[in-house]
Amino acid sequence: MKIGGILLSGGEGTRLFPTTKYINKHLIPIYDKPMIYYSLSILLLSGLRNITLVCSKKDQDKFKALLGNGEEFGVDLKYSIQNKPEGIPHGISMALEENSYDKFITVLGDNFIFGDKFFTKLEGIFDETEKCSIFSQVVKNPESFGVVDVDLDNNILEIIEKPNKFVSNKAIIGLYIFNSDFISHFENIKKSKRQEFEITDLIKEYNLKNVKHNEIGRGTAWFDMGTTEDFHNTSMFVRTIQERQGLLVCSPHEIALRNDWITEKEFSKYLEKIKGSEYSENLKTIFL
Repeated sequence: MKIGGILLSGGEGTRLFPTTKYINKHLIPIYDKPMIYYSLSILLLSGLRNITLVCSKKDQDKFKALLGNGEEFGVDLKYSIQNKPEGIPHGISMALEENSYDKFITVLGDNFIFGDKFFTKLEGIFDETEKCSIFSQVVKNPESFGVVDVDLDNNILEIIEKPNKFVSNKAIIGLYIFNSDFISHFENIKKSKRQEFEITDLIKEYNLKNVKHNEIGRGTAWFDMGTTEDFHNTSMFVRTIQERQGLLVCSPHEIALRNDWITEKEFSKYLEKIKGSEYSENLKTIFL
């Protein structure tokens, strides 16, 4: 079985204009590292080493300049082009044309998840997923998200995109697990009024009784880094954790080293390459 991860980094980032008129939002720094490092870390912490990044053609060279072929992180990183922002399912389908998987995790490039307890469970959830799994977090403003309603046994009753009236406070976060049935289900859905393929429609194609729901829990921090305020809040969170606890938050280089995917020699070589940066100084603490 071929397994892997898909990292969606396309879109126009219209909520962050004018900044995103000249730079892809996933390349903007969140405290001491680019946003894409945080979402990439989710896949690395899931134990996945075969990864496909989806972006627009105009941004591909910038992502390659930053991430290369994944060698710095001990992974195999490929790129797929999505020239029009036609929705999450469309981006996934573009990735699967480049790199076909029997089962895979998809992460949105602006998602941030931090919490050891969650990641100790994620690999098990991935292994146990037969068809599809979704993840949620309780929020105060569910009307701004796609939400999932479940019964007392955690069976999914309904999935609604940005409900006008209260249905549930469980927001579906940008983390999904799908099996190889994805493509056949994608072929069955049509664009919404927004002229995009909606992820909620795709999930429903699996039949909700086949979809597993996982709440990431109170001990896990989740941010959707899609607005200026989200950028600020996430940066402050990362700064607080790193300064008070002396820990690095979502560093793909640290994860790769701790997973033994790269050697200490390779790690040191990278540190020398970025010598003088705050990120390099923070990474040096790993050896202390």
